[in-house]
Amino acid sequence: MDACFRFFWILIVLVGGSPVASALGIALVTDRQVSSVQELEQHLEKRLNADCDVILTDDGFTAGKSYDLVLLAGPGALEQWPRINNRPNVPVIAAFSSKQDIELAGVHLDSAVYLEPPLTRQIALAEGVLGAEVPLGVLANNAASLQKIGVDISRLGRHTDIFYVDDYDSLNRALVALLRDNMALVGVYDPELFSASNIKNILITAYRQNRPLFGPSSAYIRAGALATTFSDVEDVAARLSDIIQQGRSGRGWPVPDYNPYFRVRYNQQVARSLNLSLPDADELARKLGSKVAP
Repeated sequence: MDACFRFFWILIVLVGGSPVASALGIALVTDRQVSSVQELEQHLEKRLNADCDVILTDDGFTAGKSYDLVLLAGPGALEQWPRINNRPNVPVIAAFSSKQDIELAGVHLDSAVYLEPPLTRQIALAEGVLGAEVPLGVLANNAASLQKIGVDISRLGRHTDIFYVDDYDSLNRALVALLRDNMALVGVYDPELFSASNIKNILITAYRQNRPLFGPSSAYIRAGALATTFSDVEDVAARLSDIIQQGRSGRGWPVPDYNPYFRVRYNQQVARSLNLSLPDADELARKLGSKVAP
């Protein structure tokens, strides 16, 4: 038996090379070198036994080199992909881009993981902090802007009211009306409304009324929001690993969706100023349905 086994092993090496499967080749396309892309590269190589090449959109692909799949990291890569795409038969996935960016790009994608958390999760977060029966307000420019970012109004719950800025003389008037009738403002992921020029005014107005803002992303925690759910690079890598493994198994590529791996982040200084006692962040994340990044 030993002699037969040795002969079989030698035959494999001579005819087909090493019996060990080659690493998965991933082209990680980005419009600029940033630490999050480099960190994602490291996580994917470890999780998937992958060989990742970071490719800048200005440089393009190396002639003759093949990949098993392409990952577009960020809206810049999405926007420029039609210009540099010379891999028509390779699966393409997107990450680090919002739902709106992905849908507006008009690029064929086999799958994607959205950058932002869903509004329904942010509302559930606010209820987990303040109580399930507490009235909450959502601020939006208009109904069309909510539709553009993919918000289904029917799923927001009976204790959540929407206030449209277009129904008032100004952003401030809409905000004052919302804060008068509700115990918190839940922010939507709309960079136009919750912009750098608006966020200071929104926060000052909210805290004058002793009302917290549940921010639409982790960046707003630094600005002064009370809490948010967010997916860090490890969470994104975990979801991408799931997507890639399912797609390459022949079970079909998952449809673009929000990341089921996420965490809860608080601004403890804001909580103290509002005299709020916050539940444990990890426990609340589990209650909200977060998977634990493997």
